[in-house]
Amino acid sequence: MNKKSFFEKFNLKSRLIELIILFIAVTLGFIGDNYREGLSEKNNAKKLLSSMETDLKEDLVKFESFVKARRKLIVDVYKFIDDAEKRGLLKDDVSQHTLFAIAIFNWNYFKPNTANIDQVISSGALRYLGNDTLINQIGVLESKNISLIDRQEREQEFFLNYLQPLMHKYYNFKWANYSYVRQWEDFSRDFWTSYDKRVDEINPTNKNMMFWNNSIDLKIKIINLFENYVFILRSSHYTHYDDYIDQIKKTILLIESTLEQ
Repeated sequence: MNKKSFFEKFNLKSRLIELIILFIAVTLGFIGDNYREGLSEKNNAKKLLSSMETDLKEDLVKFESFVKARRKLIVDVYKFIDDAEKRGLLKDDVSQHTLFAIAIFNWNYFKPNTANIDQVISSGALRYLGNDTLINQIGVLESKNISLIDRQEREQEFFLNYLQPLMHKYYNFKWANYSYVRQWEDFSRDFWTSYDKRVDEINPTNKNMMFWNNSIDLKIKIINLFENYVFILRSSHYTHYDDYIDQIKKTILLIESTLEQ
């Protein structure tokens, strides 16, 4: 082997070793970057989950309070229905005026806090945690949120299209305004719990507390509207509320177990 041939082979091997070392270095750097990125994404996913857990715990408290108020509303609507069926539609009766007001003014709306669950889903953060059960459960909860909101929009549509016109047409707002508008500085959240007492205190000389006549046809129409209202409220409660609470609790437990890992 001549000297030139030897150095050519040596240079070739040297370059090959350099290429191999460079390849290994690049590969290790790529693996290291991926590991750091994965670790960072995993930490970010846990932060998002922790924020989502906080939202769900707050929603659970608010929703349980909402359900309690809904149950009371259903009872209050039945009280007005029973009174109207028994005594007819009365223009100057404090008790019926109060029952009508409590039944028609207390519809409320629950809106879940979906900012963090939306971000968890859209960011794809859950893939870094490798918990398929949690991923599936968050999908279930998202579906329940959509269903719950759709249901409440149906209730709101009924309230705005049927009950609110009824209220505008027949309810004399003078008595509520006495406490709610003219004395708004003293208005408090216990307004409805003491509504009948407040109405009695007004002692009106003109007792047209409701603008309706005791017509059988009108009574049937109004009672039927409130029966329909109760049916919608009870259907929402029966088909959604208990399951929704269960799904929130289940999601919270899965998040807690995932964050502990």
